[in-house]
Amino acid sequence: MFMYEAEEIKSAEILNNIILDTYQNYNLDEVLKIIKMTGFCIDYFGSGKPKNEKMYDKAIETLESLISDIDEAKKLRAFQSEVTILNSLYKKLTDEYVIPIEQQIPNDIHVAAYLIGLELFLSNDINLLKYKSELNNNRADYFENVAESAGNVLQYLLKYKKLPLENSGMEIDFEMTKLAFSHVRSSGNREILDMLREAWSYFEVDIKQEDIIEATSKSDKTMGKQISHMKFLDVRNAKQARHGYTQMQMFGNNSTISKTRKLPPSGFISYNERMTCDFIEEYFSTRNLSLKFLDISIAEFVRAYSIIAVECERYLKKRKLKSKYTHISISDVCVSKTKRKWIYLFVEWGLSHKNAEKIFDLLIFDNNSKDLFDCPLIKVGEEYIVLPSIASVTDPSRALLSNLKSKKVEINIKGELFEEQVRTIIQSAGIQFIHLEKNDYECDVVFTLDNDLFFVEAKHLNDPTSYREYIRNLDEIHDAVNQLNRIVDYYELEENLEVIKNKLGINSVNNVFRIVVTNTAQGEKLKINGVYAIDDIGFSGYMLRRPPRRHLMHKEAVHSTRVFQEFYEGVPNSMQLINFLEENPFIEHYKRRIEYVTYDYTEQLGLKFIDFGVKVNTIVNVDKLTESELEELNQLF
Repeated sequence: MFMYEAEEIKSAEILNNIILDTYQNYNLDEVLKIIKMTGFCIDYFGSGKPKNEKMYDKAIETLESLISDIDEAKKLRAFQSEVTILNSLYKKLTDEYVIPIEQQIPNDIHVAAYLIGLELFLSNDINLLKYKSELNNNRADYFENVAESAGNVLQYLLKYKKLPLENSGMEIDFEMTKLAFSHVRSSGNREILDMLREAWSYFEVDIKQEDIIEATSKSDKTMGKQISHMKFLDVRNAKQARHGYTQMQMFGNNSTISKTRKLPPSGFISYNERMTCDFIEEYFSTRNLSLKFLDISIAEFVRAYSIIAVECERYLKKRKLKSKYTHISISDVCVSKTKRKWIYLFVEWGLSHKNAEKIFDLLIFDNNSKDLFDCPLIKVGEEYIVLPSIASVTDPSRALLSNLKSKKVEINIKGELFEEQVRTIIQSAGIQFIHLEKNDYECDVVFTLDNDLFFVEAKHLNDPTSYREYIRNLDEIHDAVNQLNRIVDYYELEENLEVIKNKLGINSVNNVFRIVVTNTAQGEKLKINGVYAIDDIGFSGYMLRRPPRRHLMHKEAVHSTRVFQEFYEGVPNSMQLINFLEENPFIEHYKRRIEYVTYDYTEQLGLKFIDFGVKVNTIVNVDKLTESELEELNQLF
């Protein structure tokens, strides 16, 4: 059963029938997987009990009536123990961190004090953090995690607690701000619990309780999320490094902000806006910035985010923080303007007044917003503030896709664009192909190599950053596999196969292979029901004979070395392609860059969570490595 199907189970009776059927046809393990995925086992608001106690108790009652085997009874008790442990952790978080903060800060200043504390932390303390190794310097990841978790805290304060936020100029006792800053620390505690809960809900985690609770992630499938995210970061970091290297050569340290009303790609107001447009292709599978969502072009959305970023960069350069405060207001540390002034700024930099108003409304943080990257504008009375430390480093392309998704905007056009992109790759490789457009049996691409037929389904997904998003992507890939198998079974019928052979100009077919190509980086070798799955980076690299490279930048020179060269020799051929799909050398390579990371929350929560983490980052400054780190890097590559 897919995750999104399990989450839709709202009736104890329906769940009971699913348990009976799954236990009879499969086993207890499959039943427990479904129960975990429903989401009703754990209450992350900290009641200490299952989120839906009635459904949970009924499920346990049904399983106890079915089980007679001693080993299965032991397995069920272990599952119940894990549910109890996870709920106790969330209750501890609520009782010892969330409630005490709420009790000490007056309601009328609580949200404002938190926003001030958050901005001061992001703009100052993050620069003072020390990291254990230059092989794994994840300051950017840490910054993003804090900024993203801020969205959860704001949702809690504004949506669930309904606390007011009415005056950006109100002076607040700095001691209250320091108390509210505790939310940043507690959100770190919540984040680790959410990671653990998701890993347990969808993959494999061992949980044991003695003096403390110790949880350990297991299996290649669990590791797959980390590999997928790392591959995504590699692409992003490589592009950022290339842009940064180019900028340094062209402009040195000089500012590249220039005022223009021309929208990209005709004009750019900053070098970061230029780089953003390169990333649009990663998220939307297109370079066409005139494509519209909600009747607004991608170029206009990008410009709006870029305007806010530029305004925040300027503000940060002028802002002077004191070493000591007695009282402080939001307007002391954040960009604050009325709606009219924000709209004026948008229009001044090239947006039409009509679309400036529409985009402004879409960038306001509300009950459905994910975080402050997507929706940077926060309503404070009659003004709208922006936390400059977050908005100045936002990736507009990623923020836009996430924002549209959270607002349930139809963006199916990206799927069609990705299909065309896959066809373009095959055409560029000089390989003959056809697109089968028959109703109910459409196949994105069929091509031939050495009299073998390859049926291809192109699947556009969102890059996963969490265990939940990763399992959702795997479900989507499984769904694409089922669809492709149904289609290919139809075309393998003799009369249909003859039509394909004629269109491709071949006399015979030796073998038929099936491939799902995704736009998102994959974290594990996937061959599902006879169908290979590969990401477009691997697929396009193979087809276009572009092996991955390792780059060493030294002063003004860049030295590149090819890797996995054996899969790229000569022209594409059937045997080589199948070997490439079977081996998927990228996965084994990435596994070597991953290690177990211990998140030690013994003092805060009585928890140690041992999860998969990054051992070697995308970009490594060799000059800063210790001797042992340099030896480790040389062994790895």
